[in-house]
Amino acid sequence: MTYFFSRNRNQDSNDQKKVDIKDGVKDKFKENFKENLKENLKDDYKDDFLDKFEKNVLDSNLSDEIKSNLMKMVNISRSRERKKFEENQMKAEERARREEKRISRLKILERIIKVVDIENVQGKEEEIIDSIRGRRFMEGGVCPHCGYKKIWKYGKYQGKQRYKCKSEECGKTFSDRTLSPMYCSKKGIDKWIEYMKCMVRGLSLSDCSRIVGINIATAFYWRHKIMDGLRENMGTGCVGGIVEMGHMVVVESIKGNRNKKGERGIFNRGRRCGFKNKYTLIFNEDKAKINYVVCAVDRRNNIIVEACNNKRVDKRVLETIFCENISVGTILCTEGNRHYHQFAQEMELVLGRSCTGDDNEEYHVGNLMGMKRELNNWLNSFKGVSSKYLTNYLYWYRWLKEKKVYDGESEECNDNNHSAAECLFLESHTKYTGMIIKDFKDRKPIYVTAA
Repeated sequence: MTYFFSRNRNQDSNDQKKVDIKDGVKDKFKENFKENLKENLKDDYKDDFLDKFEKNVLDSNLSDEIKSNLMKMVNISRSRERKKFEENQMKAEERARREEKRISRLKILERIIKVVDIENVQGKEEEIIDSIRGRRFMEGGVCPHCGYKKIWKYGKYQGKQRYKCKSEECGKTFSDRTLSPMYCSKKGIDKWIEYMKCMVRGLSLSDCSRIVGINIATAFYWRHKIMDGLRENMGTGCVGGIVEMGHMVVVESIKGNRNKKGERGIFNRGRRCGFKNKYTLIFNEDKAKINYVVCAVDRRNNIIVEACNNKRVDKRVLETIFCENISVGTILCTEGNRHYHQFAQEMELVLGRSCTGDDNEEYHVGNLMGMKRELNNWLNSFKGVSSKYLTNYLYWYRWLKEKKVYDGESEECNDNNHSAAECLFLESHTKYTGMIIKDFKDRKPIYVTAA
Protein backbone atom coordinates (compact mmCIF):
# COMPACT_ATOMS: atom_id res chain seq x y z
CA MET A 1 0.00 0.00 0.00
CA THR A 2 2.82 2.39 0.86
CA TYR A 3 4.48 1.50 -2.45
CA PHE A 4 1.26 2.40 -4.29
CA PHE A 5 0.94 5.79 -2.61
CA SER A 6 4.63 6.60 -3.04
CA ARG A 7 4.42 5.67 -6.73
CA ASN A 8 1.39 7.96 -7.15
CA ARG A 9 3.26 10.72 -5.34
CA ASN A 10 6.32 10.29 -7.58
CA GLN A 11 4.09 10.21 -10.67
CA ASP A 12 2.36 13.44 -9.61
CA SER A 13 5.72 15.12 -9.02
CA ASN A 14 6.96 13.96 -12.44
CA ASP A 15 3.81 15.26 -14.09
CA GLN A 16 4.26 18.58 -12.31
CA LYS A 17 7.89 18.73 -13.52
CA LYS A 18 6.73 18.08 -17.09
CA VAL A 19 4.19 20.86 -16.83
CA ASP A 20 6.83 23.25 -15.41
CA ILE A 21 9.25 22.30 -18.22
CA LYS A 22 6.55 22.92 -20.85
CA ASP A 23 5.68 26.28 -19.32
CA GLY A 24 9.38 27.19 -19.24
CA VAL A 25 9.81 26.24 -22.91
CA LYS A 26 6.76 28.32 -23.85
CA ASP A 27 8.03 31.35 -21.90
CA LYS A 28 11.48 30.99 -23.45
CA PHE A 29 9.95 30.72 -26.94
CA LYS A 30 7.90 33.89 -26.31
CA GLU A 31 10.98 35.78 -25.08
CA ASN A 32 13.02 34.69 -28.13
CA PHE A 33 10.16 35.72 -30.41
CA LYS A 34 9.99 39.17 -28.82
CA GLU A 35 13.79 39.60 -29.02
CA ASN A 36 13.85 38.61 -32.71
CA LEU A 37 10.98 41.01 -33.41
CA LYS A 38 12.83 43.86 -31.68
CA GLU A 39 16.05 43.08 -33.61
CA ASN A 40 14.16 43.09 -36.90
CA LEU A 41 12.55 46.40 -36.05
CA LYS A 42 15.92 47.96 -35.14
CA ASP A 43 17.58 47.01 -38.47
CA ASP A 44 18.47 50.01 -40.60
CA TYR A 45 17.38 50.34 -44.18
CA LYS A 46 19.77 48.70 -46.66
CA ASP A 47 19.43 48.11 -50.39
CA ASP A 48 22.37 46.17 -51.83
CA PHE A 49 21.01 46.30 -55.37
CA LEU A 50 20.85 50.12 -55.47
CA ASP A 51 24.27 50.44 -53.80
CA LYS A 52 25.82 48.10 -56.34
CA PHE A 53 24.07 49.87 -59.22
CA GLU A 54 25.30 53.26 -57.96
CA LYS A 55 28.87 52.01 -57.73
CA ASN A 56 28.74 50.61 -61.26
CA VAL A 57 27.38 53.92 -62.61
CA LEU A 58 30.13 55.93 -60.93
CA ASP A 59 32.84 53.54 -62.20
CA SER A 60 31.50 53.46 -65.76
CA ASN A 61 32.72 55.53 -68.74
CA LEU A 62 29.39 57.23 -69.32
CA SER A 63 29.02 60.96 -69.79
CA ASP A 64 28.44 63.20 -66.78
CA GLU A 65 24.90 64.08 -67.92
CA ILE A 66 23.87 60.41 -68.13
CA LYS A 67 25.53 59.71 -64.78
CA SER A 68 23.66 62.61 -63.12
CA ASN A 69 20.30 61.41 -64.52
CA LEU A 70 20.96 57.86 -63.37
CA MET A 71 21.95 59.11 -59.93
CA LYS A 72 18.71 61.08 -59.70
CA MET A 73 16.77 57.92 -60.54
CA VAL A 74 18.76 56.00 -57.89
CA ASN A 75 18.02 58.65 -55.25
CA ILE A 76 14.31 58.68 -56.11
CA SER A 77 14.16 54.87 -55.93
CA ARG A 78 16.10 54.86 -52.66
CA SER A 79 13.77 57.44 -51.10
CA ARG A 80 10.71 55.44 -52.18
CA GLU A 81 12.14 52.19 -50.86
CA ARG A 82 13.15 53.88 -47.61
CA LYS A 83 9.62 55.24 -47.23
CA LYS A 84 8.16 51.76 -47.81
CA PHE A 85 10.61 50.30 -45.31
CA GLU A 86 9.66 52.88 -42.67
CA GLU A 87 5.94 52.26 -43.27
CA ASN A 88 6.42 48.50 -42.93
CA GLN A 89 8.46 49.06 -39.78
CA MET A 90 5.72 51.23 -38.29
CA LYS A 91 3.10 48.61 -39.19
CA ALA A 92 5.21 45.89 -37.56
CA GLU A 93 5.58 47.99 -34.41
CA GLU A 94 1.82 48.64 -34.37
CA ARG A 95 1.12 44.92 -34.78
CA ALA A 96 3.50 44.14 -31.94
CA ARG A 97 1.80 46.73 -29.69
CA ARG A 98 -1.66 45.38 -30.56
CA GLU A 99 -0.54 41.82 -29.86
CA GLU A 100 0.96 42.90 -26.53
CA LYS A 101 -2.29 44.67 -25.59
CA ARG A 102 -4.32 41.63 -26.64
CA ILE A 103 -2.20 39.28 -24.53
CA SER A 104 -2.39 41.57 -21.50
CA ARG A 105 -6.18 41.88 -21.96
CA LEU A 106 -6.45 38.09 -22.21
CA LYS A 107 -4.47 37.69 -18.99
CA ILE A 108 -6.83 40.06 -17.19
CA LEU A 109 -9.88 38.26 -18.60
CA GLU A 110 -8.36 34.92 -17.62
CA ARG A 111 -7.97 36.11 -14.02
CA ILE A 112 -11.60 37.30 -14.00
CA ILE A 113 -13.00 34.16 -15.61
CA LYS A 114 -10.85 31.78 -13.58
CA VAL A 115 -12.13 33.27 -10.31
CA VAL A 116 -14.41 30.28 -9.89
CA ASP A 117 -14.22 28.42 -6.62
CA ILE A 118 -13.69 24.86 -7.86
CA GLU A 119 -15.00 23.34 -4.66
CA ASN A 120 -18.19 25.42 -4.85
CA VAL A 121 -18.69 24.49 -8.51
CA GLN A 122 -18.19 20.80 -7.76
CA GLY A 123 -20.53 21.11 -4.81
CA LYS A 124 -23.05 22.87 -7.06
CA GLU A 125 -22.90 20.15 -9.72
CA GLU A 126 -25.86 18.26 -8.26
CA GLU A 127 -27.75 21.53 -7.85
CA ILE A 128 -27.16 22.43 -11.51
CA ILE A 129 -28.23 18.95 -12.67
CA ASP A 130 -31.37 19.23 -10.50
CA SER A 131 -32.17 22.57 -12.14
CA ILE A 132 -31.76 21.04 -15.61
CA ARG A 133 -33.96 18.10 -14.60
CA GLY A 134 -36.61 20.45 -13.23
CA ARG A 135 -36.67 22.46 -16.48
CA ARG A 136 -36.80 19.35 -18.68
CA PHE A 137 -39.45 17.53 -16.64
CA MET A 138 -41.55 20.60 -15.88
CA GLU A 139 -44.59 19.02 -17.54
CA GLY A 140 -43.70 15.44 -16.65
CA GLY A 141 -41.00 13.00 -17.71
CA VAL A 142 -40.36 12.68 -21.45
CA CYS A 143 -38.13 10.26 -23.32
CA PRO A 144 -35.59 12.24 -25.40
CA HIS A 145 -35.39 9.46 -28.03
CA CYS A 146 -39.06 8.90 -28.90
CA GLY A 147 -40.97 11.59 -26.93
CA TYR A 148 -43.00 9.06 -24.91
CA LYS A 149 -44.34 10.68 -21.73
CA LYS A 150 -43.92 7.74 -19.36
CA ILE A 151 -40.51 7.00 -17.88
CA TRP A 152 -39.16 5.47 -14.69
CA LYS A 153 -35.94 5.65 -12.71
CA TYR A 154 -33.48 2.97 -13.74
CA GLY A 155 -30.76 3.07 -11.10
CA LYS A 156 -27.50 5.04 -11.11
CA TYR A 157 -24.30 4.74 -13.09
CA GLN A 158 -21.14 6.39 -11.70
CA GLY A 159 -23.35 8.42 -9.36
CA LYS A 160 -25.58 9.72 -12.19
CA GLN A 161 -29.30 8.98 -12.25
CA ARG A 162 -30.52 6.85 -15.15
CA TYR A 163 -34.05 6.63 -16.62
CA LYS A 164 -35.79 4.18 -18.92
CA CYS A 165 -38.61 4.73 -21.41
CA LYS A 166 -41.75 2.66 -20.72
CA SER A 167 -42.62 2.42 -24.40
CA GLU A 168 -42.38 -1.14 -25.73
CA GLU A 169 -41.09 0.07 -29.09
CA CYS A 170 -38.35 2.27 -27.59
CA GLY A 171 -37.32 1.07 -24.12
CA LYS A 172 -34.06 3.05 -24.23
CA THR A 173 -32.24 4.36 -21.18
CA PHE A 174 -30.99 7.92 -20.75
CA SER A 175 -29.66 10.36 -18.15
CA ASP A 176 -30.10 14.04 -17.32
CA ARG A 177 -27.34 14.96 -19.80
CA THR A 178 -28.60 12.91 -22.77
CA LEU A 179 -28.92 14.92 -26.02
CA SER A 180 -27.64 18.09 -24.32
CA PRO A 181 -24.56 20.17 -25.28
CA MET A 182 -22.58 18.47 -22.50
CA TYR A 183 -23.62 14.97 -23.64
CA CYS A 184 -20.58 12.61 -23.92
CA SER A 185 -18.21 15.42 -22.90
CA LYS A 186 -15.02 14.47 -21.06
CA LYS A 187 -14.71 17.90 -19.43
CA GLY A 188 -16.27 18.81 -16.10
CA ILE A 189 -18.92 21.41 -15.33
CA ASP A 190 -16.25 23.86 -14.14
CA LYS A 191 -14.74 23.97 -17.67
CA TRP A 192 -18.17 24.43 -19.20
CA ILE A 193 -18.97 27.32 -16.84
CA GLU A 194 -15.65 28.96 -17.75
CA TYR A 195 -16.53 28.58 -21.42
CA MET A 196 -20.00 30.03 -20.78
CA LYS A 197 -18.30 33.05 -19.19
CA CYS A 198 -16.28 33.51 -22.37
CA MET A 199 -19.48 33.30 -24.44
CA VAL A 200 -21.21 35.85 -22.20
CA ARG A 201 -18.32 38.20 -22.96
CA GLY A 202 -18.53 37.48 -26.70
CA LEU A 203 -14.88 36.35 -27.02
CA SER A 204 -13.42 34.78 -30.16
CA LEU A 205 -12.72 31.05 -30.48
CA SER A 206 -8.96 31.49 -30.10
CA ASP A 207 -9.42 33.54 -26.92
CA CYS A 208 -11.90 30.98 -25.52
CA SER A 209 -9.57 28.05 -26.23
CA ARG A 210 -6.62 29.86 -24.63
CA ILE A 211 -8.49 30.88 -21.46
CA VAL A 212 -10.40 27.63 -20.86
CA GLY A 213 -7.51 25.39 -21.93
CA ILE A 214 -9.19 23.44 -24.75
CA ASN A 215 -8.52 22.88 -28.43
CA ILE A 216 -9.88 25.49 -30.84
CA ALA A 217 -11.93 22.81 -32.66
CA THR A 218 -13.48 21.82 -29.32
CA ALA A 219 -14.27 25.49 -28.66
CA PHE A 220 -16.02 25.68 -32.06
CA TYR A 221 -18.19 22.61 -31.42
CA TRP A 222 -19.03 23.71 -27.88
CA ARG A 223 -20.14 27.13 -29.12
CA HIS A 224 -22.56 25.77 -31.69
CA LYS A 225 -23.88 23.02 -29.44
CA ILE A 226 -24.68 25.68 -26.83
CA MET A 227 -26.26 27.98 -29.40
CA ASP A 228 -28.37 25.12 -30.81
CA GLY A 229 -29.76 24.43 -27.34
CA LEU A 230 -30.29 28.14 -26.72
CA ARG A 231 -32.16 28.57 -30.00
CA GLU A 232 -34.46 25.62 -29.30
CA ASN A 233 -35.24 26.95 -25.81
CA MET A 234 -35.79 30.61 -26.75
CA GLY A 235 -38.10 30.21 -29.74
CA THR A 236 -38.96 33.11 -32.02
CA GLY A 237 -40.14 35.44 -29.22
CA CYS A 238 -42.99 37.92 -29.01
CA VAL A 239 -43.34 41.69 -29.52
CA GLY A 240 -46.19 44.11 -28.87
CA GLY A 241 -47.16 47.72 -28.20
CA ILE A 242 -45.23 50.07 -30.47
CA VAL A 243 -43.14 47.81 -32.72
CA GLU A 244 -40.43 48.96 -35.13
CA MET A 245 -40.01 46.46 -37.98
CA GLY A 246 -37.62 46.21 -40.91
CA HIS A 247 -34.91 44.08 -42.50
CA MET A 248 -31.25 44.24 -43.48
CA VAL A 249 -29.37 42.65 -46.39
CA VAL A 250 -26.31 40.44 -45.87
CA VAL A 251 -24.18 38.71 -48.49
CA GLU A 252 -24.37 34.93 -48.34
CA SER A 253 -21.20 33.38 -46.91
CA ILE A 254 -19.96 29.81 -47.45
CA LYS A 255 -17.00 30.25 -45.14
CA GLY A 256 -15.51 26.90 -44.16
CA ASN A 257 -17.23 24.91 -46.94
CA ARG A 258 -15.24 22.90 -49.45
CA ASN A 259 -16.43 21.35 -52.70
CA LYS A 260 -15.20 18.07 -54.15
CA LYS A 261 -12.22 19.75 -55.83
CA GLY A 262 -11.09 21.26 -52.54
CA GLU A 263 -11.97 24.83 -53.54
CA ARG A 264 -13.58 26.97 -50.87
CA GLY A 265 -15.66 29.24 -53.10
CA ILE A 266 -15.71 32.97 -53.85
CA PHE A 267 -17.53 34.40 -50.84
CA ASN A 268 -15.72 32.51 -48.10
CA ARG A 269 -13.93 35.45 -46.49
CA GLY A 270 -16.71 36.38 -44.13
CA ARG A 271 -19.96 38.25 -43.97
CA ARG A 272 -20.44 41.73 -45.37
CA CYS A 273 -23.55 43.75 -44.61
CA GLY A 274 -25.34 46.51 -46.50
CA PHE A 275 -26.91 47.16 -49.88
CA LYS A 276 -23.65 48.23 -51.50
CA ASN A 277 -22.29 44.69 -51.17
CA LYS A 278 -25.11 43.15 -53.23
CA TYR A 279 -23.15 43.99 -56.37
CA THR A 280 -19.70 42.68 -55.39
CA LEU A 281 -17.87 40.95 -58.25
CA ILE A 282 -20.47 42.32 -60.66
CA PHE A 283 -18.49 41.23 -63.74
CA ASN A 284 -18.19 37.67 -62.44
CA GLU A 285 -20.60 35.03 -63.69
CA ASP A 286 -21.15 33.77 -60.13
CA LYS A 287 -22.98 36.72 -58.61
CA ALA A 288 -23.02 37.12 -54.84
CA LYS A 289 -26.19 35.70 -53.31
CA ILE A 290 -27.90 37.61 -50.53
CA ASN A 291 -29.78 36.76 -47.34
CA TYR A 292 -32.21 38.89 -45.38
CA VAL A 293 -32.34 39.40 -41.62
CA VAL A 294 -35.83 40.45 -40.49
CA CYS A 295 -35.71 42.57 -37.31
CA ALA A 296 -38.41 43.74 -34.93
CA VAL A 297 -38.04 45.57 -31.60
CA ASP A 298 -40.64 47.08 -29.28
CA ARG A 299 -40.34 49.75 -26.57
CA ARG A 300 -39.89 47.07 -23.86
CA ASN A 301 -36.73 45.83 -25.62
CA ASN A 302 -38.34 42.59 -26.79
CA ILE A 303 -36.56 41.47 -29.97
CA ILE A 304 -37.26 39.16 -32.90
CA VAL A 305 -34.45 38.43 -35.39
CA GLU A 306 -34.80 35.78 -38.09
CA ALA A 307 -32.81 34.99 -41.23
CA CYS A 308 -34.44 34.13 -44.56
CA ASN A 309 -33.07 33.51 -48.06
CA ASN A 310 -36.12 34.34 -50.17
CA LYS A 311 -35.77 36.61 -53.20
CA ARG A 312 -37.42 39.37 -51.17
CA VAL A 313 -39.08 39.99 -47.81
CA ASP A 314 -42.76 39.88 -48.74
CA LYS A 315 -46.05 39.52 -46.90
CA ARG A 316 -45.84 35.71 -46.74
CA VAL A 317 -42.44 35.76 -45.03
CA LEU A 318 -43.65 38.33 -42.49
CA GLU A 319 -46.77 36.28 -41.77
CA THR A 320 -44.63 33.17 -41.20
CA ILE A 321 -42.42 34.98 -38.68
CA PHE A 322 -44.97 37.18 -36.86
CA CYS A 323 -48.29 35.35 -37.24
CA GLU A 324 -48.44 34.08 -33.63
CA ASN A 325 -45.65 36.26 -32.23
CA ILE A 326 -47.15 39.77 -32.36
CA SER A 327 -49.76 41.07 -29.93
CA VAL A 328 -53.23 42.24 -30.94
CA GLY A 329 -53.54 46.04 -31.22
CA THR A 330 -49.86 46.56 -32.04
CA ILE A 331 -48.86 49.90 -33.58
CA LEU A 332 -46.38 49.22 -36.40
CA CYS A 333 -43.54 51.54 -37.44
CA THR A 334 -41.78 50.72 -40.74
CA GLU A 335 -39.24 52.22 -43.14
CA GLY A 336 -41.67 52.47 -46.08
CA ASN A 337 -41.63 48.99 -47.65
CA ARG A 338 -45.04 48.23 -49.18
CA HIS A 339 -44.95 44.58 -48.07
CA TYR A 340 -44.97 45.73 -44.43
CA HIS A 341 -48.05 47.87 -45.20
CA GLN A 342 -49.79 44.84 -46.72
CA PHE A 343 -48.82 42.73 -43.70
CA ALA A 344 -50.23 45.36 -41.28
CA GLN A 345 -53.47 45.51 -43.27
CA GLU A 346 -53.75 41.71 -43.34
CA MET A 347 -53.11 41.37 -39.58
CA GLU A 348 -55.36 44.38 -38.79
CA LEU A 349 -52.53 46.33 -37.14
CA VAL A 350 -52.36 50.12 -36.76
CA LEU A 351 -49.70 51.69 -38.98
CA GLY A 352 -48.10 54.43 -36.87
CA ARG A 353 -45.22 55.25 -39.23
CA SER A 354 -45.41 54.28 -42.89
CA CYS A 355 -42.03 55.57 -44.14
CA THR A 356 -38.76 57.12 -42.96
CA GLY A 357 -39.87 60.62 -44.05
CA ASP A 358 -42.62 60.87 -41.44
CA ASP A 359 -41.85 63.44 -38.72
CA ASN A 360 -43.24 61.94 -35.55
CA GLU A 361 -41.37 61.84 -32.24
CA GLU A 362 -43.48 59.03 -30.78
CA TYR A 363 -43.61 56.72 -33.80
CA HIS A 364 -40.00 56.54 -34.97
CA VAL A 365 -37.60 53.81 -36.15
CA GLY A 366 -34.52 54.93 -34.19
CA ASN A 367 -34.35 51.75 -32.12
CA LEU A 368 -34.57 49.65 -35.28
CA MET A 369 -31.72 51.50 -36.96
CA GLY A 370 -29.59 51.18 -33.81
CA MET A 371 -30.34 47.45 -33.72
CA LYS A 372 -29.20 47.07 -37.34
CA ARG A 373 -25.91 48.83 -36.57
CA GLU A 374 -25.39 46.58 -33.54
CA LEU A 375 -26.10 43.45 -35.59
CA ASN A 376 -23.62 44.60 -38.23
CA ASN A 377 -20.94 45.19 -35.57
CA TRP A 378 -21.83 41.91 -33.85
CA LEU A 379 -21.33 39.84 -37.02
CA ASN A 380 -18.17 41.72 -38.01
CA SER A 381 -16.61 41.15 -34.57
CA PHE A 382 -16.28 37.42 -35.43
CA LYS A 383 -14.52 38.19 -38.74
CA GLY A 384 -17.00 36.26 -40.80
CA VAL A 385 -20.05 34.13 -40.02
CA SER A 386 -21.07 31.30 -42.33
CA SER A 387 -24.67 31.33 -43.57
CA LYS A 388 -25.43 27.95 -42.01
CA TYR A 389 -24.60 29.37 -38.57
CA LEU A 390 -26.12 32.84 -39.08
CA THR A 391 -29.36 32.07 -37.19
CA ASN A 392 -27.42 30.81 -34.18
CA TYR A 393 -25.43 34.06 -33.94
CA LEU A 394 -28.63 36.10 -34.25
CA TYR A 395 -30.18 34.21 -31.34
CA TRP A 396 -26.96 34.59 -29.32
CA TYR A 397 -27.13 38.35 -29.87
CA ARG A 398 -30.81 38.38 -28.88
CA TRP A 399 -30.11 36.46 -25.66
CA LEU A 400 -27.32 38.88 -24.68
CA LYS A 401 -29.62 41.87 -25.34
CA GLU A 402 -32.49 40.37 -23.35
CA LYS A 403 -30.15 39.68 -20.41
CA LYS A 404 -28.78 43.25 -20.78
CA VAL A 405 -25.21 41.98 -21.08
CA TYR A 406 -24.21 43.29 -24.54
CA ASP A 407 -23.52 47.03 -24.80
CA GLY A 408 -23.94 48.24 -28.36
CA GLU A 409 -22.17 51.58 -27.78
CA SER A 410 -18.91 50.07 -26.50
CA GLU A 411 -19.45 46.92 -28.63
CA GLU A 412 -18.44 44.77 -25.67
CA CYS A 413 -20.08 42.26 -23.36
CA ASN A 414 -19.57 43.13 -19.71
CA ASP A 415 -20.25 40.69 -16.92
CA ASN A 416 -17.91 40.04 -13.99
CA ASN A 417 -19.84 37.30 -12.17
CA HIS A 418 -20.90 33.86 -13.37
CA SER A 419 -24.65 34.31 -12.78
CA ALA A 420 -25.22 34.98 -16.50
CA ALA A 421 -22.97 32.02 -17.33
CA GLU A 422 -25.07 29.71 -15.12
CA CYS A 423 -28.24 31.09 -16.74
CA LEU A 424 -26.79 30.39 -20.20
CA PHE A 425 -25.81 26.90 -19.03
CA LEU A 426 -29.33 26.07 -17.83
CA GLU A 427 -31.16 27.57 -20.81
CA SER A 428 -28.92 25.81 -23.33
CA HIS A 429 -29.43 22.42 -21.62
CA THR A 430 -33.22 22.60 -21.22
CA LYS A 431 -34.25 21.28 -24.65
CA TYR A 432 -33.08 18.09 -26.37
CA THR A 433 -30.90 19.01 -29.34
CA GLY A 434 -28.94 15.88 -30.19
CA MET A 435 -26.35 17.63 -32.41
CA ILE A 436 -23.19 15.51 -32.69
CA ILE A 437 -19.84 16.48 -34.18
CA LYS A 438 -20.09 14.39 -37.37
CA ASP A 439 -23.36 16.17 -38.28
CA PHE A 440 -21.65 19.57 -38.49
CA LYS A 441 -20.05 18.75 -41.85
CA ASP A 442 -23.38 18.21 -43.63
CA ARG A 443 -25.24 20.90 -41.72
CA LYS A 444 -27.60 23.08 -43.76
CA PRO A 445 -28.55 26.73 -43.11
CA ILE A 446 -31.58 27.41 -40.92
CA TYR A 447 -33.83 29.89 -42.71
CA VAL A 448 -37.44 31.00 -42.33
CA THR A 449 -39.32 30.00 -45.47
CA ALA A 450 -42.66 31.41 -46.61
CA ALA A 451 -45.65 29.20 -45.81
